[in-house]
Amino acid sequence: MTDYHEPRTLDEACELLQRYGDDAKVLAGGTALVLFMRQGLLDPACLINIQHIPELAGIREAAPAPLSGEGWGGGLRLGALTTHAQAAASPLTRDQYPALVSTFRHVATPRIRNAGTIGGNLAHGDPHLDPPVTLLVLDARVGAQSMRGRRELPLSELFRNYYETSLAPDEILTEILLPLPPAGSGAAFIKFLPRSQDDYATVDVAAWVRLAPGSADGKIADLRIALGSVGPVPFRAAEAEAILKGESIGDEPLAEAGERAAAACDPEDDVRGSAAYKREVVKVLVGRAVRQAVEAAKVEGGRG
Repeated sequence: MTDYHEPRTLDEACELLQRYGDDAKVLAGGTALVLFMRQGLLDPACLINIQHIPELAGIREAAPAPLSGEGWGGGLRLGALTTHAQAAASPLTRDQYPALVSTFRHVATPRIRNAGTIGGNLAHGDPHLDPPVTLLVLDARVGAQSMRGRRELPLSELFRNYYETSLAPDEILTEILLPLPPAGSGAAFIKFLPRSQDDYATVDVAAWVRLAPGSADGKIADLRIALGSVGPVPFRAAEAEAILKGESIGDEPLAEAGERAAAACDPEDDVRGSAAYKREVVKVLVGRAVRQAVEAAKVEGGRG
């Protein structure tokens, strides 16, 4: 029989995780965990429901340390219990991160968006989920807490393998930290769906660009490209990024970047398409996402 706990503080939750270790599972929105339990894929000895811990909720302005480039002061803190719907509706995200709002609005169905949490989404480690790719290009960090203390790590270091993250058994993912995008930057998210809105994506692509100051031809000073649903983890397409840095947008460099991104993928054949088909989709969508990000960056005061 599974033990069930509803801690009211983060310290209490961390103490329970330390006590039970690998035998415990953290319950937030429950949209994935409960399904796995019903299917008999998980049978934890202990469930720790963290929904009643106030410090894990809410969206507020924050000041994470700058990560890259100039002008990255300020930022946003998304509590791990923030739902996709709450993040999409918040004026704080709408004002500064329109591509992220679009991403949250594309997550599954309204029921899932209103129940599923951002922290649970990331901690689940499923490579087919939508938010990780946009959070990757926005240079997100995550906070994790245990009885040993708190630590921060880049989101890119969180994902290890299918349904596997770098969180220790006694750690709780507590928050997502976003740096404030600089002026002259923009981002885009594209979800290519096989059948319906509530399905997993065949391919997820996100791009973020910062245009060179005073560049009339859209010369890219910096950019990030991330891919999802085409490998064991969502990831940055570093070689594709290198092709486009310092370049003006054109068909030839975009096509080469798409080729490099597709070569970095490790997709599987499944009901959403063959591995070869997914690579072809990546080639097209990388260029499309970068073009959309450039257009977003050209808007006065363009933000991620």
